Amino acid sequence: MDVSQCTDADRLNRLCQLGKIGWWEANFTTREYTCSEYLCQMLGTERTIPFSNFAAMIREDWRLRATSKFLTIESCDDYYEQEFPINTSHGVIWVNSRMGSRETNAKGELIAFGILQEIPPRENRETLFKNIFENIPAGVEIYNDEGVLIDVNKRDLDIFGVHHKNDMLGIDLLHNPNIGPERTRIVMDNDESRFQFDYQFSLTDGYYPSHRTDCINLITKIRKMFDAQGRCIGYVMINLDNTRNKEREQELIAAKEQAERADKLKSAFIANMSHEIRTPLNAIVGFSTLMAETDNADERKMYQEIIDQNNAQLLKLVTDVLDLAKIESGTLNFDKQFFDPIGLCNDVLISMNLKVSSGVNLYVADDLPSCTLNSDRIRLNQVLSNFVGNAIKFTSQGEICIGFELVDETQVRFYVADTGIGIPKEKQAEVFDRFIKLDNFVQGSGLGLSISKSFVEGLGGTIGVDSEEGKGATFWFTIPID
Repeated sequence: MDVSQCTDADRLNRLCQLGKIGWWEANFTTREYTCSEYLCQMLGTERTIPFSNFAAMIREDWRLRATSKFLTIESCDDYYEQEFPINTSHGVIWVNSRMGSRETNAKGELIAFGILQEIPPRENRETLFKNIFENIPAGVEIYNDEGVLIDVNKRDLDIFGVHHKNDMLGIDLLHNPNIGPERTRIVMDNDESRFQFDYQFSLTDGYYPSHRTDCINLITKIRKMFDAQGRCIGYVMINLDNTRNKEREQELIAAKEQAERADKLKSAFIANMSHEIRTPLNAIVGFSTLMAETDNADERKMYQEIIDQNNAQLLKLVTDVLDLAKIESGTLNFDKQFFDPIGLCNDVLISMNLKVSSGVNLYVADDLPSCTLNSDRIRLNQVLSNFVGNAIKFTSQGEICIGFELVDETQVRFYVADTGIGIPKEKQAEVFDRFIKLDNFVQGSGLGLSISKSFVEGLGGTIGVDSEEGKGATFWFTIPID
């Protein structure tokens, strides 16, 4: 075809073919349609067709309602659009018919102009919508124009703890006790609203029956639905239970804060370590020089004792750092053997007795039960020695008792009880954390109790402390007997 010879009508027909859209002209005086070329092909009709003949093509179950709605064009200026099934020479198809304008011609005849387009069958669309509605991983609620709930999907019932759909149908969106007046005003004033809030099930009593009594973090989106004339015909509410994400968010924040705190403590630990290492080294070097220069036997003995004490302090510090390195790398091993726990307590007493000040009585409890343990004796000695060492630091008067008791046939509980200054309740939870020192003026690396916890847990036990500020503390741990 020579494009230069095309008329506007030719171009229009070609565009209709390309867009698969047919146009129609309805004369309400002659009761006839005039159809475009594409529409004639789609429906298998003549170019001019009476209203009655076209009505006969509409599927019988839709014929009355589709025809009645079309004839309303005669009496009102409202926008006309509808979908209906129609029988054609090619079979039943669904179409969308929409009026573009209406006018009166020179003869006084009412003429309406519109388009008609084939669409997917409503049954298919309804089935697809139903499948999406029921299986979408979000709660969906549909309300009518008055805000009354008319449908809800299964996921929504699960979120709100409702067993049967009928238990929720009929509730009023605008009087939801969890949404409240302020959010209700936002819903009314806007086409789309979004909220994130804590949904309290304690407020739903009398609104709908739910088996839930807790609180969830809810993300809710509410959108108004409009018809072709722009009138609100209802609301769609989408609900997402965001509780687990909120918990993860809080966990990440807590982990970040803990990491930042641990980093600060580690920096403080490194600074403290330089002091803890220099102090005994200076003492060892200084008193070794003095001991070499004096001939007085009493002085030499005193210097030797000071050197020995600082040697022990430095050795413990190095041991703690090496143990921490093993724990960090996952190479900490345990050597289990059978032993008498009473002998273990006595060994700790003997090794720690020289460190006790004159006003404190360190002893092993009487009437200890007779039993044999199968565990790592060396590691348990370290744990009890750490407990006693801490008790000595914070007990200036009174007593420190080392002991154990049988919890049951499978577990034994060791303890070190003192009459010292005690530990504030708010700090008891963190005493077993790494690099923690409750008193920065007291000697120590802040690793002993953390390492003790790793030892005990590695041996299948638990560790803890019972204390009241000003009345002493009892550090304890339980381990399996075998």
